[in-house]
Amino acid sequence: MDPRFRSRLIAAIVLLIVVCSAFSVSPVAGFRLENRDGSGTDATLAEALVLQQSTRIREEFIKDITVYIDSRNRVFAQQGTYGNTSGLYVPAEDAIYIRSDRHPAQADEAFARQVGYRVYHTMRFSESTVFPALDAGSGPCMARLSIPPGEEREAALFAEAFMLYHASPALLKEDAPATYAYMDLLVKSGGDCAAVDGLYTHGRPA
Repeated sequence: MDPRFRSRLIAAIVLLIVVCSAFSVSPVAGFRLENRDGSGTDATLAEALVLQQSTRIREEFIKDITVYIDSRNRVFAQQGTYGNTSGLYVPAEDAIYIRSDRHPAQADEAFARQVGYRVYHTMRFSESTVFPALDAGSGPCMARLSIPPGEEREAALFAEAFMLYHASPALLKEDAPATYAYMDLLVKSGGDCAAVDGLYTHGRPA
């Protein structure tokens, strides 16, 4: 068994002790998770990993959002992404959909990435004058990302950086150090675009 998968599976089993129904409430206030894929191994693993990741993300980034473990939801087909993605953020619903039938051991990464899209859209990072000038797409890891239909490249880069900061911070720091510094300010301050742009500009060496 892959060591990475094994460690995640062990963590998932521990978390399952507190998962007692199809509708779960994260330890983070205001965050909701509904598992529509049932109690199979993949769905249960995906649910547990999403719950685990939710405890690592600032409350204001996920407050009042609902996450559905719902592999066959029509939103994937509507976006033309059914075979190409493990997660999707739907702004009109302010909801995240996760597929447990596609790489369930990476559900935590899929969740964090979609939270990144949410932060980008709801905290006005589309208006950033700083982020587009960073090294987000320069390294080999970030350069490989796929852009969902209807999304901007900057949104995809932001979401990927947000995910890497939470899942593999050392990799992001090595791949795109300026982007890591920007995400670090975002996560530590919890600020919106104007606040984080200001912090980054003010703290950047002359």
